[in-house]
Amino acid sequence: MEQTTKTKRSLILKAIICSVYLFLTIFYYHIDKYLSGTIYWILTALIPITFIAILISEIQGITKIIRHKKNLTLKLCLPTIICSITILYTLLSPYRLDSEKLESEVEFRACYEGTQNQAYILFRKDKTFELHWTGSFGYNEWWTGKWKRKGNVLTLNYRLNSDPE
Repeated sequence: MEQTTKTKRSLILKAIICSVYLFLTIFYYHIDKYLSGTIYWILTALIPITFIAILISEIQGITKIIRHKKNLTLKLCLPTIICSITILYTLLSPYRLDSEKLESEVEFRACYEGTQNQAYILFRKDKTFELHWTGSFGYNEWWTGKWKRKGNVLTLNYRLNSDPE
């Protein structure tokens, strides 16, 4: 009875850790784009923390399976299977989910690469743009708005809800 409760708690804990990790990695694009300050740093720090926890759980699970190889059950292996699937999905899957796919398709892009900073701007088909500027010492800034092209002139309006003139 005690072993069953312990296994159930382990399963729930590992499922929560894997779910949090997958949620944060899938939605990291929007976390980076819309959040800042302490919340951004906490959520960003949670990604490697949960990944390390998954790796440790995986190693513990494999050793537990090896120790109990004569009387293996699905309940004993399930937490390790969940961690294995999460790691394999993260490292090897060509079908990884990414919240950027929820945005409009990119029509064209431009970039700037300096010695201590870089920027890229995406012009989307729905006539919105996003400029992401990063630099040394953790500088990370996003600007968004609408764009319009007349000939070879691009007009950017940094107020998202109004049309560029």
